[in-house]
Amino acid sequence: TCEVLQAVNEDEKIYYITSPPMTGRKPRDFVILVSQRQPCKQSEPYIVAAKSVTLTSMPPSPEYCRSKILCAGFQIYTDSNSSCTVCYFNQVTSGVMPYLAANLTGSSKSIEDTALECVKFLE
Repeated sequence: TCEVLQAVNEDEKIYYITSPPMTGRKPRDFVILVSQRQPCKQSEPYIVAAKSVTLTSMPPSPEYCRSKILCAGFQIYTDSNSSCTVCYFNQVTSGVMPYLAANLTGSSKSIEDTALECVKFLE
């Protein structure tokens, strides 16, 4: 799930995200600040950056394992009117490794699903 908790300004929002549990674990939740920047020049990328933040109005819940995103984001370069190149960056922590490993071994489609949702958002 994903819901906007606070619109900081037109380019930055704070989201509350929940994700399903890995086998035998609690589901995870995140409170993240997402910033987006339009390119200043045609050759520069569109940037979406995310990092975890703390909000007193959204304390950790006992039903979730509160997880953190240290630093993550996308750089989206326009290749033509109908295509683009997307670069994904993520500072990986031990809490994120099980999800990343599941994607790399093919036992999960969460990165693919996330990428498809990003494409829908950008359209």
